[in-house]
Amino acid sequence: MSTPFYLSYAALWLLIIAHSLLLLGVVRLVYQLQQEGIHGPRPVPGREAPTFSSVDLAGVPIRSEDFAGRLRALLFISPSCPSCSTTVTELQALSYKAQGSVIVICRGGRDACQQLVASQDLNVPVVADEDQRISQLFDISAVPMAIIIDEQNLIQSYGQPKRGEELQAMLAQAPISQAAGVA
Repeated sequence: MSTPFYLSYAALWLLIIAHSLLLLGVVRLVYQLQQEGIHGPRPVPGREAPTFSSVDLAGVPIRSEDFAGRLRALLFISPSCPSCSTTVTELQALSYKAQGSVIVICRGGRDACQQLVASQDLNVPVVADEDQRISQLFDISAVPMAIIIDEQNLIQSYGQPKRGEELQAMLAQAPISQAAGVA
């Protein structure tokens, strides 16, 4: 075999190694973006919850600061999600456990969200997140998604409950301070 053949063979392997390292770097970057979220760091237990303000379907202003000092649950749902309907039907008991501090964030059009609320007879605030602004704050990519926030505005848990009792279990695991029981 000739020298040019060995040189081209070595050059080919160097090219393969360079491409492999480049691909490894891209995979690492994608992984880091997934961990941090495209819109900022993913909410994790112990971190401070982002603040938001909106108007619920009844026209009442909703601000996250209004629930300060109380254990609260944010439940992200969508009108087209079958699991969300099951979770929402069991929401009344959850609202009682969270001392009325449950906010439903409906990821969909206002009309579709109103139909869902009317069919479920909800008596908790429901915000239509038509532009996905609140969902982006909390890095929500799938529904149903629940975020439990404690009295100090720290995220206690973050998960996908498929049924209401899973959401209740998330709330039961959150520590309730003495101040929350007085509120």
